[in-house]
Amino acid sequence: MKEEKIDIVHLITTLEVGGAEKMLMKLLSSMDSGKFVNQVVSLMDIGPVGREIIHMGIPVFALNMHRGRPTVCGLVSLLKYLHSKRPTILQTWLYHADFIGLITGKIAGIKNICWNIRCSYMDIDKYSIISSWIIRICSLLSHFPKVVLTNSYESIKYHIKLGYRVKRWKVIPNGFDLDKFKPDELAKPKLISELGLEKHILENELKEVGIKEGRRDIILIGLIARHDPMKDHSTFIRAACILLNERINVHFVLAGKGIDVGKTSISIQIPERFRNHFHLLGERDDVESITAGLDIACSVSRGEGFSNTVGEAMACGVPCVVTDVGDSARIVGDTGRVVPPKNPEALANAWKGLIDLGEEGRRGLGFAARKRIMEHFELSKVVKQYEELYTSLVING
Repeated sequence: MKEEKIDIVHLITTLEVGGAEKMLMKLLSSMDSGKFVNQVVSLMDIGPVGREIIHMGIPVFALNMHRGRPTVCGLVSLLKYLHSKRPTILQTWLYHADFIGLITGKIAGIKNICWNIRCSYMDIDKYSIISSWIIRICSLLSHFPKVVLTNSYESIKYHIKLGYRVKRWKVIPNGFDLDKFKPDELAKPKLISELGLEKHILENELKEVGIKEGRRDIILIGLIARHDPMKDHSTFIRAACILLNERINVHFVLAGKGIDVGKTSISIQIPERFRNHFHLLGERDDVESITAGLDIACSVSRGEGFSNTVGEAMACGVPCVVTDVGDSARIVGDTGRVVPPKNPEALANAWKGLIDLGEEGRRGLGFAARKRIMEHFELSKVVKQYEELYTSLVING
């Protein structure tokens, strides 16, 4: 007798480019289509990630609500959608979707509702009143979902402090495509060329300031993160300026949504004398090429569950410096450096230490980093954990 497929509706707050959105897309790309039928609903519009999911042949339905403003029309549309689809499992992603999905899912009679929480800390004062209230309401309702997924152990500790009383926690880390994110010896020369940093230009620059011969190689340090208070670009910029006072051969590559030259909130923090050492690339669809071209990658977040950019850099064989938030230290292990959050001096010193290792030393750390991703966070292994969870919900009721 043919085994019946498990129908899953994934409800997510937005399908813009972000960690949760990317993980959803990776999950859908690799799940066993012979056992699972997936559909996606976005509270907002389809977005770039939604378009990629559609291209994979998976239906995406957008409610077209505005950020932080649920509408009666949107909620009614969602309720009708859930009534018509009657999925076996409703998997929600991020706080707003968790809250709205629980209410509409219960009304629609869906038995298996799973939340997916993706952070280990939020400075609530830096977000809207609606968002802060949604998080507090979710804590009061947290005993209703069958299971609450998170991508880090620190996230569980943080949400318990917030008052979450969950029937069942489940940690499933982010997973990484090792065929897409991999070492590439040509990536750095290509990135240097794109940035207009051909070596002879820099050497002339260094001669003027009397830097020793051994310091003439261009070092690229990168931060791939959207413009968001939790990503703490200001600490990154302050640390960069500290380092540039000693190492004029270092250049800083920043990419992500809202990280554009025209965004004065970022640009205004960069001193004029160092302006040429910062390269703001905006949102890119070739992150794997940029990441593979870096000498050092960073996550300087004030709060993070499991940083996708760190995992991607490690998969590319690039050593990382991370702040000690979420599970970042657990992920990096001894393949990189860990510093306290909001501490530019410690960050600059960690960069300096990796630079002083030299190219061979960094390559050795990068090799170990990729091996660590292969062993613990390879995408197919992570997808299997999701599939086993969903199957267990159906079997155990």
